[in-house]
Order: sequence, then structure tokens, then C-alpha cells
Amino acid sequence: MLALRNIHHSFGDNTVLQDVTLQVRSGEVHALLGMNGAGKSTLLQIAAGVLAPQKGTVEIDGREANLKSPADALLKGIVFLTQEVDRGLVPHLSVHENLTAVLLKNERRILFHKSTNRERARALLAQYGLDIDVNRSVSSLSLYEKQMLSIIRAVAGNARYLLLDEPTASFDRKETERFHRIVAKLKEQGIGIVFISHRLHEVFALSDRISVLRGGKLALQKNTGETTLEETVHAMTGSDAGKARRETTRLGPTQFKVDDLRLWKEGPPLSLELKAGEIVVVFGLLGSGKTTLAETLFGVHRAYQPIIKGTERLINGTRSAVRNGIVLIPEERGKQGIWKRHDIRTHLALSFKGWISKRKETAYSREAIEWFTIRPASPSYKVGALSGGNQQKVAIAKWFAADPDVVIFDEPMKGIDVLAKETIFQMIESLAEQKKSILYLTAEPDDALRIADRIVILSRGRIIHQLQASEANAERLLRLAEMEENAYGVR
Repeated sequence: MLALRNIHHSFGDNTVLQDVTLQVRSGEVHALLGMNGAGKSTLLQIAAGVLAPQKGTVEIDGREANLKSPADALLKGIVFLTQEVDRGLVPHLSVHENLTAVLLKNERRILFHKSTNRERARALLAQYGLDIDVNRSVSSLSLYEKQMLSIIRAVAGNARYLLLDEPTASFDRKETERFHRIVAKLKEQGIGIVFISHRLHEVFALSDRISVLRGGKLALQKNTGETTLEETVHAMTGSDAGKARRETTRLGPTQFKVDDLRLWKEGPPLSLELKAGEIVVVFGLLGSGKTTLAETLFGVHRAYQPIIKGTERLINGTRSAVRNGIVLIPEERGKQGIWKRHDIRTHLALSFKGWISKRKETAYSREAIEWFTIRPASPSYKVGALSGGNQQKVAIAKWFAADPDVVIFDEPMKGIDVLAKETIFQMIESLAEQKKSILYLTAEPDDALRIADRIVILSRGRIIHQLQASEANAERLLRLAEMEENAYGVR
């Protein structure tokens, strides 16, 4: 049995885990649930030797494991597979070469003949129902195939416990069914599995036991058959998860409308409408397609023809999106939204059209710094040295010389502290008061309830429900998002 006992962990002043105990037995599937920031990934990192607990112990079969590193955990039969599916695989090698490296290490052999290696790899894949040409390069495999190869490689390396972070997030229906069959096979072999998921119907179909973290503490721990979906959702959200707090402002006419938009080539058609001054939240769990929707509306993936302020426009790239008054504040601000080596002034001048003088650039940046309360209030300050909240303010502010009509926020509160979060919410509300149309995409029910006028539920690239924020609470949003949970989609 793998046991984490009375685990405490903090990052600076931020306590992430408080007195958490979790056990997984051989042949057991244990689901670990909680909202973003609840401490799930930190707990698995401690179990895998990535982090050392500041208090508490990790035990294997009743003895303290004293894990020094992930390599140490691996030697003791614990394997942590993240959503970064290439990690642990060698992309430029073939499937059989990736498997052979583990088999030879286990058997303390230097080599087998290549034909023997291929046959052993085929037999191993066939054992789990995986039909992959063993001569294919790993880099050519699908996400599903890479994920399954990582699992089989771990088991071939004598893993006793698998720690899986959102393993089915990008799987379609058939891939998910095949994954469930592989999990059943692993259970038969006595492999213990802990997996993180937001997919509650999958959790109830697959797990033997459920643990829910909320705010770094255990909020629920029961055998799956002894709890309900409603109790689990309540444990995730807390009894204080209430109604939306924002009062709907006086809305203007329809400012943006798109019909029959497809997020991928053969995806379902999607229609969306935004009024001037309206904040519409797209609520969707991991795999719903919300990031793909945000990027598609910003012209990243394909051309489309929305109606903006009563006129049909063609959006065929990000530049045409900005020209037509659509801007995006992306989820990964560090990779897409800001350039950390540049100063604030340079960022804030980016959306100006044509050449501007340095004096005008500085004057505008000072004005924007005050309006968006960016601190420190110095145009020459490097963006990479700012706090997460102030970096996000820069990512938002950089677009406003372009005077957009539609502002798309994709998970804007990621990595933001509570105080900065409320400041950014107020900033978004101020933009709505200026008759900007706001599209806010999130998997966080509390954020949705805090900011929305109207909420649409996204699942597998399709809007499956719409409701006014006044009709919503956290439990209802999560239940609605789970309506088609026996089928899965894209990121």
C-alpha cells in the first residue's frame, strides 16, 4: 500500500496542503478531485518524490519511503505521468526502442536482437489491446497513443503505483473506452492508480475510492459506492459557493454574432452572441474546447465571418481580428500574452497603429499604468519582474490603444493572488461599463459566478446549455458541464 500521512506543504506564505492523508492499495483506483489550486498536483508531486513534504510521511507497505527524487520513487515502483505526454518518452526513437530500453534495464541485459525487441514490444502492446506499429517513431503518435505507451512503459518498468494527472482530458469517446479497459487490466495485475480528474462521471465509473481536496484540506474521502455526485460536487465547491454577485448592467444592442462556427474541421456547429456591455462566461471543464474557442474567435485557427456592429466582417488571422475590434488575453500569458524581457512602455505601445513618438508612447503608458493600476508605476520597469497580477494587467492593457469592441479572456485568473484577482474583476466590469463585449472563458465556477451576466456551458466544442447568472450556483454549473461526460473532446 502507498500511503501519504498527515502531509503539510507551503510555498512561502501560501499553505497548499494541511494534514492530508491518502492511501491507495494494490489493484485500487483512487480518484483525487478538487478545483484548481486545491493542492492535487502538489500532493501527487510529493508522492512521486518531486517535492519533499515539510511535515508528514510517504510510506510504502507500512515503511517510510524517504523519497529523494523522482528517480528514487521510480526505483520503489511509483511513476507520476503528467499531462506533458512526451516526458519520459524519447520522441525520435521508435515505439519498440522506447519499450526495449525499459525491458533491458529490468532484465539487466545489454541487448537483444532487433527482431526479438520488436516481437517483445508487439506482445506487450497486444496485452493491453494497443494496436500500434512498433516501428513508428514516437513523435508521430497521437496524444492518446503516447499516453498509453507511457503507461505500458511504466508497467514494463515494474511500476506498482501509477499517479495520473488528467489522463483522459484530450481523449475522444472511443479512446476513453479503451483507456477504461486498460485500467481494468492494470487493476487485475495489482497496479494501484491515483488519478486527478474533473470528469465526475468518469470518476464514478472508474474509481474505487474518492478523495476531494478543497483549500488544501480533505473535504471528502469515501468509497465511491458510498457517495453521490451531488455530495462530491458539494465537497469540491463548499457550502459557501453561492449565487452570482454581479448585477447585470444596462446592456446595449448585439455587438458580436457568429453562427455555425466549428472549432475543428468536423466539429459541431456553434453560435454565439454578445451584447454591448455584456459579460458572457463560457464555462467548460478541461477538454471542453474553451481555449480552442478563444483562439478561433481571435483568428488563430481558421477564417470565419461574424457580424460586428451590424456589419459582416471576415476574420482570417489575428491581425484582421484586431483590425475588426477583437482582442484576446490568452491563458498562457508568459508564453503568448507578454514578453518578460521588455519594459511596460514597450508592451503598452504594441496596439498603436503605425509609428508613434517616444514621448507619446511614454505619455500613453503612464496613463494606462494609472488606469489599470499597474505597480510599480514605472514605464521602464521590466514586465518579467512584475507580480503575476500586474503581469496580467499589462497583458490586458496592451490592447487598449486599439479600442476593441470584443475582449476575450481565457482563464485570466490563472496564477493570480486573491487581492489582484478582485482588482482584475473590477477592471473587467469597468470595460463592460464602457460598452465593450466581454467573453470570459473559465473552468472555475466561483470566477464564473463572480463576473457573469450570462453563462454558456461548453462541452466537446458545443454549447449545451445557457442560463442567466442569477439562475446559477457552483453545483449547478458543474452538473451541467457533466451532462455529456460519457463522451470527451478537445482541449
